[in-house]
Amino acid sequence: MCFYLNYFLIFIFMLLISIGFNAIVLSIIICLLVASVSLFLTNGRNIKTESSFISIFIVLLFMFFLIFFIGRNANIGGFSYESIETIAGYSYEINYNMSDLIIAIILMCTIGTIVDTSISISTAINEVYLNNKDIKFNELYKSGMNVGKDILSTTINTLFFVFLGGILGLFFWHYTDTLEYFINYKALCQELIELLFCFIGSILVIPITAFITSKRIHMNKNKVNL
Repeated sequence: MCFYLNYFLIFIFMLLISIGFNAIVLSIIICLLVASVSLFLTNGRNIKTESSFISIFIVLLFMFFLIFFIGRNANIGGFSYESIETIAGYSYEINYNMSDLIIAIILMCTIGTIVDTSISISTAINEVYLNNKDIKFNELYKSGMNVGKDILSTTINTLFFVFLGGILGLFFWHYTDTLEYFINYKALCQELIELLFCFIGSILVIPITAFITSKRIHMNKNKVNL
């Protein structure tokens, strides 16, 4: 059910963009809805899911300003000449801001890793507390950070191989070009920027989730039952 709802949200996102809605505003709304579906529908509403959602919201706000600033200045929107054969049969008069679209796409790319990392940490902190209800806030926070370090290593590894799979086709397509020429491809730069923001989001969400979850658990000790 969660998968189908998220798929439906992405479909609505594309539909609204096609009729002219602002991609950046839509992406923030869709990201929050995806996070809500992934957290509350799967795990219910409790301290760990609420803490995770608050953390995701904070990270998304920070990521939005960072992505917006870099996306506007890096001029990474639109198709590069490497895609000229793919888009040759389509109209170029799409009348849409491609910089906004690529900013929205990067935001959408980060939400999956942020949600996964955040709920893993909040759940781990919750389990630590349930097994030792006398644990202090600092110890609980430290436990969350230790879990986050282990999660981060596997997350970065996964993101790297996703990125590698995305550029393999480009690499074999232009394997005769020089390295200097290859690393200046616009398509490669876009993939690198997406990967960078996924890394940043995954790193930021760890201390934020650990702090918020630990704090809320200590503030609502009698309500922690999951």
